[in-house]
Amino acid sequence: MRIFRTVATGLLAGLVGLGAVVAGPTAASNAEQSKPKRIITEKAPKQVAYDAFRLKGKVENPQVDGTLLPFQGKVLLTKKACKKCKFKTVRKIKVNEKGVFKARLGVPDRGRWKWRVKVKSNATYATTYGEKWTLFFT
Repeated sequence: MRIFRTVATGLLAGLVGLGAVVAGPTAASNAEQSKPKRIITEKAPKQVAYDAFRLKGKVENPQVDGTLLPFQGKVLLTKKACKKCKFKTVRKIKVNEKGVFKARLGVPDRGRWKWRVKVKSNATYATTYGEKWTLFFT
């Protein structure tokens, strides 16, 4: 009897775990797709030093009635160094009360870096990405 309970419990746990794996990602991705995205408007990076640029942008939350409210929180500045690399978070940038952020972007001695701004999702809005900016020396 004890062996039967152990085997039955193991099979039941395996089936429940398998159901969570199959249903989990699809349910989460459907919920993520149904959320509205924030609006990120950016100006082209402006050179402020020999090896640095300044990126300025604004993040707004669209409302149901069509108005836009400024985003309150932090924006993630992400960077990748090669084509096959993934974007990695470099730093968190504070957003002021008007939803404006400013970031200093570095330029590599050789090669190219791609920069992008990311705003994480929450219960109301989906993850939103800004434009990709490529910086390099010619």
